[in-house]
Amino acid sequence: MAWGEQAWLRPAGTGSAALGVHLSAFTPAPAFWESPPATRWRAVAAGQARAAALLAGGAIGAAARAYGRALRAAVVAGGAPPLSPEVAQAKAELHAGLALCQLHLGLPAAAAANAGKALALRPAHLEARYRRAVAAAAMMDLEAAMADLAAVLRAQPGHAGARRELRRVRGAARERDARLARRLGRLFA
Repeated sequence: MAWGEQAWLRPAGTGSAALGVHLSAFTPAPAFWESPPATRWRAVAAGQARAAALLAGGAIGAAARAYGRALRAAVVAGGAPPLSPEVAQAKAELHAGLALCQLHLGLPAAAAANAGKALALRPAHLEARYRRAVAAAAMMDLEAAMADLAAVLRAQPGHAGARRELRRVRGAARERDARLARRLGRLFA
């Protein structure tokens, strides 16, 4: 409805009874950045919860878009650096979630960048370090992947994904080194 319009509503089950509505004034919602900080952080938390639900439901693209929107809202809500530990924690979780979505979408460079941002905000974030390692392995930066995976395993020795990925990355590195040795052997034979 626009300002000044009149409408007639007929609720279901009331027969022919109608309700007249006249919009005499309209007050737009304040811009996001003009709302109080608590309201902005509620919006960020709601966006993060929606993104996590979409990711759990298998809607990877929609989850990535939701994480992006929540990150943009967190930038506005968080204010200028230096960030408080709570704000840094929230932004790190959003970056790590977006990195996971980007890994699933086959975007390892973007995933590595977002995982790196999460680690810059919270250096002890193990899942962000693991996701950066997986992205590095996908881009064939095997040394960086092994370093990150070793750091994850030092912090949490029982991390099954990191153990499995480290075995895979070490195998890929051995394969790469063997190919290089064969090529060099032919070159100098």
